[in-house]
This record gives sequence, structure tokens and C-alpha cells, in this order.
Amino acid sequence: MKNFVPYIFIIAILAVVLSSCRKVVTDKFPDYPQKITVNSIVKAGEPLLVNVSLTGNVNDSILQFVDNAEVLLYVNGCLAETLSYAGDGYYVSTVVGNENDSLECVVAYNGDTARCHCIVPQKEIPLRFEYIESAGVDDYGEVLQGIVTTIKNQEDAQKYYEIKIYTVEGPDYYGATTLMDITDPIIKNEGLPLPLFSNELAVGEQFSVNLKFLPLSRAWINGKLVIRPILVRFRAVDENYYKFTRMHYLYYEGRYSEGIVDNPVMFNVYSNVENGLGVFAAYTEYTDTIYPPNVWQR
Repeated sequence: MKNFVPYIFIIAILAVVLSSCRKVVTDKFPDYPQKITVNSIVKAGEPLLVNVSLTGNVNDSILQFVDNAEVLLYVNGCLAETLSYAGDGYYVSTVVGNENDSLECVVAYNGDTARCHCIVPQKEIPLRFEYIESAGVDDYGEVLQGIVTTIKNQEDAQKYYEIKIYTVEGPDYYGATTLMDITDPIIKNEGLPLPLFSNELAVGEQFSVNLKFLPLSRAWINGKLVIRPILVRFRAVDENYYKFTRMHYLYYEGRYSEGIVDNPVMFNVYSNVENGLGVFAAYTEYTDTIYPPNVWQR
């Protein structure tokens, strides 16, 4: 019985500690004044799609869309259009945002006015893409592929970029890939596992970024790994897009942390809407399809 005494003592202490951690958590929260929420990610060369809603309480499960707001679009300081309502809180334009345009969206609703502004980046085309057939292996021994993107550097300007990589699974069907085994210094400097980066560390006339990924479709044929063609979307993004994407990732990672070990950590989502909430951002995009030597034809 003497051998069991220490264990009984430890269990008793744990029982006291755990029971003392009980705390009443309320599900009643104070009501706050509703704010206009404006969200739009502008792609150069396409009409604008602006979503307008109102902020809600923590217990609300349905987003409250606004269907009777006045949504004005200014391009380079001049009123270009009053957007038309299309349903579910969305307002659409016929005017497109072009490279280097200064865009301002003004939303008036119920006596309040929210404003947001962005500048559409200039389209950039990478100097080259280099495909790496074997860029490493993951924790399960799967062979990783790699795309090295070389970009012309503008040392006198702060630039932001995003690279999205897909496998071409069929006509108009693309499979997203996951960034893995991050060793590139520019991506590591960003501190997040996202293919989103700036030219902060870039030195000289050009710089390269190496992204490793696991293709969605792959197979071994006659002892050789084969994959589908690769679609690369290279985006020049504005600072609003860059900041929002980073904070959006942190927000969801913190909100949906896993289990007992990770405690939820809340992050505020980035907003550039004056007298409201939301994001108004822009990007340009260049796409290219890469056909690796080990391409899988079927």
C-alpha cells in the first residue's frame, strides 16, 4: 500500500487544481453599434464586385447583407459609376479597374458613409520559371516538386507578390497545391507558410523564390514519377491585399486551434475601410502553364 500513497496524493492535488479552474463563461455579450462592412478584391481588367453587409453580434449566425446602399466608384479622383445591386449584398460595376488606377469606393447607408481606397498594381511578368522534378521529400516520403520564380527587382519600391500553383486536372479544372518544406529565405522571412512575400530582402536587379509543393495528381509509371501540367498564377498585389491575406490566415489559425494543447488566439482581421470594416484591395495576374519533362498524359 505504501507504493500507492504518492500516486493517490498526486491525483488528489490534480483534482483540487482542476476543480479550482472552473469559471462561469457568459454567453451574453453587449450589443455594439452596427458598422458598414465593405469587401472587394479587385482584379485588373475585370469589373468590380463589392459586397456590403453590417457587422453583427457574436451570437449571430447569419450575415446581414445590405440591399439598398448607394455604392459609388471613383477612378483617379473622378466619379465613374454608381454600382448596381445584384443580390446577396453584392454590387457590380461595368467599369473595370486597370493597372495603376487609383480606385475609391464610397458606400452610403442609413445616414452613414464608409470609404475605402486602393491603387491597382502594375502587371509584372516574371523573368522565368524553372521546374524542379525532385525538390525534396515530405514526412511520408512523398517526392516534392519545385517551381523557382525569378523576378525583376525594383530596389527603390516596396513590392508585394503572391504565387499560386495548381495542377491541370482537366479542362477548366485545376487542383490547388500546398506549400511544403519551406527553405527559401524570402518566404521564411515572412514568418507564415504562405506563397505571399515582399521584395524586402531582395538585392540586385533580380531575385528568385523557390516554392516546394506536393502535386494533387501524381503516379509512378515504369519506376518514374509523373505529374500533370502545372498552372502558375503570378500576382503583383497591393499592400492592402498583402496585409489582409496575412491577417486572415492568422485569424483562422488562431480561431480554429486544435484541442487541449493549443489555446485559441484571436487576431483582428486587417481593414482599410474608413468609418467601417472590411478590405478594398487589388492585384494583377500573369498566368503560365509549365509542362514538366515527366508530364503525365492520359
